[in-house]
Amino acid sequence: MHGFSAAEQLEAERRLIEGAVPAHIDAALRSTPTYQISADAFLLRLPMGLAFHYQRGFGTVYERASGVSDDEVALFFEGSVYGAIAWLNGLVPLHASAIAHQGNVYAFTGASGEGKSTLVAALAQRGMTACADDVLVLDLADPDAISALPGPKRLKLWEDALALTGRTSRHAVRPGIDKYYVSEESFARSAPLPLKRLYFLESLAAVPGVTAIAGAQRFNWLRSAYYRPHFCGPLAEQRRYFETAARLSGTIGMARFNRSRDKAAFDASVDLIMADISAAA
Repeated sequence: MHGFSAAEQLEAERRLIEGAVPAHIDAALRSTPTYQISADAFLLRLPMGLAFHYQRGFGTVYERASGVSDDEVALFFEGSVYGAIAWLNGLVPLHASAIAHQGNVYAFTGASGEGKSTLVAALAQRGMTACADDVLVLDLADPDAISALPGPKRLKLWEDALALTGRTSRHAVRPGIDKYYVSEESFARSAPLPLKRLYFLESLAAVPGVTAIAGAQRFNWLRSAYYRPHFCGPLAEQRRYFETAARLSGTIGMARFNRSRDKAAFDASVDLIMADISAAA
C-alpha cells in the first residue's frame, strides 16, 4: 500500500468532495439500477437525487439534488460507499458495530434492527469505548493478527434506543425517520486494534446467554457478517474469497449472544455481555 499502513490508506481513500458524477464507469464488473462496480471504481445513484463516484487513488465525488442534506450525504457515504472503498482496497468490511476494551475490539453483528448500535452505546456508557458503528473494516495484511481499523465517529440510534441508553438527540439521519446521530465523545480515535471476538446478536425465545460458535459452522456464520458481500463478489476470485472467510473464521473468537428484546430486561442483557467481554479480555 505504497508505504502507508492500511488505516492511513483507508483514510486517504475516504477523501470526499462535491462535484460532477459520471453516468457510468468503465469496465464495470457488475451493473444494477442503483450501483456499478469495477476493479478500481464504484458508482452509486440513489432515487432521492444523491450520487457518489469513488475512484481508487482519487477519493469520492458526490452530487446531490436540492434538499439533500449533509447528514444524508454522510449516511450513505459512511455506509455503502465506505464498504465499497474497503472491498476495493483489499480490506474486509463487516456489518458490525464495535467497542474497544483493554486493547482489543469486540464487535456485534446481526440483522438490521437487532440492536448493534444500541448495545455499543450502552457499553460506552459503562466505560468501554465505541470504535465503529454499522461498518467495521478489517485488515488481514498481518499473517499473525486481524486488525480492526478506526471508522466514522458517530453512532446512529433509533428513538427508542435513545431512551434505553439515556441519550438525547434531535439530529435525524434523514427527514421523516426516527433515527438519530449521537455524538460519541468516547469514540476510539487510536491506531488499529486486534479483533478479539465477534458476537452474533439474536433475540430467540430461549434462555438468554452467550454460546460459543465452534467447528465448521463458524465459516457460514462469518460469511453472514460481511457488509455488502455483493460488492465483493465481482472483485474476488472464488478461491481467494473462501480463503479469506476461512482465515477469519479460524482466527476470530465467535459467539452467539441471545438476549430478550423486552426493554425491562435491557440492563440485564448489557450486564451479561459486559461480563463475557471482561472474562475474555
